[in-house]
Amino acid sequence: MLLFWGSVCIWVSSVVGGATGFGAALVAAPFMLLAGFSVEDVVIINLVAGIVTRIGVSLRLWSHISWRRVALLVAGSLPGAWLGALLALAFPEHELKRAVGIVVVVCGVGMAVMRLQKPYVPSTRAQVAAGFVSGYLSTTTSLNGPPIVLLLARAGLPPLLFIADLAAYFTVTNALSLLILLGRGPVPADIFWPDLPVLVAVAMVGNFLGLRIVRKLPAHGFRTAVIGLVIFVGMLTVIVA
Repeated sequence: MLLFWGSVCIWVSSVVGGATGFGAALVAAPFMLLAGFSVEDVVIINLVAGIVTRIGVSLRLWSHISWRRVALLVAGSLPGAWLGALLALAFPEHELKRAVGIVVVVCGVGMAVMRLQKPYVPSTRAQVAAGFVSGYLSTTTSLNGPPIVLLLARAGLPPLLFIADLAAYFTVTNALSLLILLGRGPVPADIFWPDLPVLVAVAMVGNFLGLRIVRKLPAHGFRTAVIGLVIFVGMLTVIVA
């Protein structure tokens, strides 16, 4: 039954992620925690699903990727991911669940406010700092997208460049974060079979569907609905945790 509800959560979040380019983990994490998954399981599942769904986008948009920007973001994420992997062990499960809910709500509000701000060119320091925060969130909650999304959105990148840089960053940072977590200590073996292959397959299908349906939906209205959903499920996670 847990695998069934996890599949539903991943499918919904992957459709959102395919349509928006960044919302999958924000939707998946609180829903999966509410369904009964542990924080550690959610982190592993989201990281692997992110690698699988973003690597294809990275390859298709290879020529549009700003590798200098991605390198700065990844360089900042490494110490953040390492620190997050160490500190995550110091907090009890219910506190981590509440932290996930709070992070999701803050990210949702941040995405709403972001639309009202004017573009600017982020400095090297700002890119490394955003990478550090993202890396820390990657190994603690798997919610590594919002700091990078906010930074790139404020930079006013064209949609294709925005999606290309995000995909490349997620592919590399998720893989490195996963290696850091595996090197930190034993990970529950039951998450790798049969749950992980099933959930990753569902994520691929949902992501493909999201890419297809986004062309038929009004972009502004859909993204507003996603932000509202993110804030709602984040608040619900805080209350239930």
